[in-house]
Amino acid sequence: MPIPPLGRSLVLFVACAVFFQLILFFKSTLSPSHSPRHRSDYDSESHGSFAPHSGARDPARNRHPTVPLSLKDLHVLDGLADTIAKTESQRVFGDKEIGRIPGTSITKNPTLVKQIRDQIHCWTTHGTWQREEKQFKWMQHRGDARFTKCDKSFVKSLSRVGHGLYLGDYDLSRDQLLVREAVKYRWVPDEKICGPGSGPGHIGLSDARAQYKHQPTKGEFCKAIGQRSMLMVGDLTQYQLHDVVLSAFESSLVCYGELGCLHHSAHGLCPGVALKYARNDLLSVPWAVNPEEEEYPSASTVEQTWGTPDMLEKFKVLILNRGLIWRPDEVFLSELVFTMKHLWKYYPDTLVIYRATHPIAPNCTQFKDQGRQEFHQDKPEYRPTLADIQRQNRMAKTIVEAAGGIFLDTEAMFAMRPDGRMGDGDCARFCAPGPLDAYGDLLYNTFRILQV
Repeated sequence: MPIPPLGRSLVLFVACAVFFQLILFFKSTLSPSHSPRHRSDYDSESHGSFAPHSGARDPARNRHPTVPLSLKDLHVLDGLADTIAKTESQRVFGDKEIGRIPGTSITKNPTLVKQIRDQIHCWTTHGTWQREEKQFKWMQHRGDARFTKCDKSFVKSLSRVGHGLYLGDYDLSRDQLLVREAVKYRWVPDEKICGPGSGPGHIGLSDARAQYKHQPTKGEFCKAIGQRSMLMVGDLTQYQLHDVVLSAFESSLVCYGELGCLHHSAHGLCPGVALKYARNDLLSVPWAVNPEEEEYPSASTVEQTWGTPDMLEKFKVLILNRGLIWRPDEVFLSELVFTMKHLWKYYPDTLVIYRATHPIAPNCTQFKDQGRQEFHQDKPEYRPTLADIQRQNRMAKTIVEAAGGIFLDTEAMFAMRPDGRMGDGDCARFCAPGPLDAYGDLLYNTFRILQV
């Protein structure tokens, strides 16, 4: 017997309702407790829940998962995350930027793009922190005064000794330069692997461009960056990097505090070249919070608006970092893909440089003026573990390079430096001057070989 038209509509409605209920059933069955969990070797116990998407902006639901994983499980998880990142980058960006680096003169040259990326990667991963004494000249800090507290404490200790010497003097009786121990180390890439030349084991460029240059002058820096202004976006550590660039260009500080720089006038670096910083922990674009979708600011993150036409049409060099804000892998990946796709689609001539996230050193206070090469994990419910940092840095590298950007793989480089941190509860940021000043040399050499 044929079903009347009204009956067919009713049957279709019932079928859709049953299908919807089945979806809800399976979603409730596959609850967050069955989702992949992450852990580092340094974790012992943490508390909180795991909500991949719906709780991404809720600090109460955005804590680190608690299920421990073996090294074998972590290896499997790393491989899965790498595969997903590669698949997603291929789906979104394809091979459109395989021979081009946006914001430079490099186009239709896949070989040169690979050589340049290999060269930068070699500089950051094949090197050592070398201690220098008499001949060392440190960068004069011109940024936020709060990061000079370590020097102030060191000066007080000199006053107590009573030798009549000051910061930067040379103590002939002890044959040492009177600066903090953390300042005496310089990052030096291995010239046999990364320098000019060729042969087995050599990485990157073979000509004179492979020569890593230290402490460039302001004129050299201005020549390398060209007539392009620079915008730094990220968390509190990125604000310090803004200070490093400011000091490297020997410019004056015109804004104070990480929340006060976006709406203040930009720093002048060179004629026609400016520097500005925006605090956005998630690199959210094109707006930070969308009122039309009933979004509200999170109490656990800061998201200043930066991805707007008036900003990105002026600042053609972006230096980005997601920082130490914990996000599950799928949330981290989807948010970063959205940001990079926005920049890639609407601002195709912008140079994007993404800095790797550094591990924190929670015991930094007790050895902040030493050179011990060890670190642990603190407050895992609010900070990514070492395993998370490493995995999500690799995911970021895949996405950024697929979109034509440059990835600065400085994770291991700064994992060697638990010393020189601010300490007293702040073990993510560094004292100034200090290890972070190595970015002055690194950014200069990066701009130099990119032919910006």
